[in-house]
Amino acid sequence: MAAGGKKILIIDEAGFGRICAALLEPVGYGIETFTHTITNSGNLSSRLKQNDIGLIITSYPYGSSLLNEIKKKKIPSFILSDNVDGRLMSVLDGLHNAHCMIKPIDYEKFRALVIQIMGSHFAARSGYVLV
Repeated sequence: MAAGGKKILIIDEAGFGRICAALLEPVGYGIETFTHTITNSGNLSSRLKQNDIGLIITSYPYGSSLLNEIKKKKIPSFILSDNVDGRLMSVLDGLHNAHCMIKPIDYEKFRALVIQIMGSHFAARSGYVLV
């Protein structure tokens, strides 16, 4: 497992979660996926309390109900969205070390950015970056 034992937590629809995992597992990252955020909310809340998460990947609006909890934990996050609007900007506001990419994503750019985030090539900071 890369990045000092930190795992990537993917919170998304099953199909897209599998795509993300398939892109990142060959690089050597430990990947965990959560789907159906409402039915798994207790398990996911418990999982977010652990300190071995290096990055959370989710999409907007799918994972929007969990972003407030992610804000409290200050876990780096990667948000994938169909578009940029005022609601998304307000959701991104207050996230810690967040990156937002508009779909359809460029898989090579996505993987390269995740590698940089997990390798701590980005200084921990408040706020977000649109990529």
